[in-house]
Amino acid sequence: MSRSNNRTNGAEIHESMSYHRGQLPASRTRVAPRFKVYANPAEVASLPEPQLKGGPGLWTTLSRERSGVAEGGRLKQSQLSQLLWSGLGFTFGHERAHTTAQEVSSLEAYVLAFDVQDIFAGSYHYNPREHTLSQLRMEDQRARFSECVLGAVEADAQGAAVCLTGLPARHRVAHGARGYRYSLLDAGAASQNLVLAATALGLAANLVTDFYDSDMVALLGLGGKGEWPLCLVTVGA
Repeated sequence: MSRSNNRTNGAEIHESMSYHRGQLPASRTRVAPRFKVYANPAEVASLPEPQLKGGPGLWTTLSRERSGVAEGGRLKQSQLSQLLWSGLGFTFGHERAHTTAQEVSSLEAYVLAFDVQDIFAGSYHYNPREHTLSQLRMEDQRARFSECVLGAVEADAQGAAVCLTGLPARHRVAHGARGYRYSLLDAGAASQNLVLAATALGLAANLVTDFYDSDMVALLGLGGKGEWPLCLVTVGA
């Protein structure tokens, strides 16, 4: 594809997400549910209560190196609990821990557990209201994950991967692509929280944005019904 075509496509995408005076879309009267709940999962794992006080200060965490190479150590269940709460949980004020573009978060989170203490290897859906994991598939997903992602991601060295998906239909924008912009903004905020939390815990975390979308949809069992994978954060000890 030529450079000019790339520039044109980018402008078209931005235009489809833009608001113009006198042309604001009407609000939806019905939106997608705020939370996704799986009926009758094979197993529900209650995570340890997250730590809400203490730890290194924000400036200390921000100044640390926010990447690194995982050495293949087992991820503690308490560490996974802290990460999920920091990225997608709720505060004392019943707000999402991550900054949201609108009044509701359009994100869902899935965990590919590779080597986590007291959690079977497999795929899980995170329920932020109950702070639990609903088991979707009990199977080592490292090989399928490695086939999905592009670039050098050593799945064998990771404890888990947190996959963020977006549901634009949760927002009240009736038409156009504005809802997709909100989902992307939400994913950026939540993934930043996840990486900062991992840094504060002394873990190696990396943001993964390059993957085969249809393969990731199949891996997470999304079915392509208005829910799309946006990014992943791999975490290792």
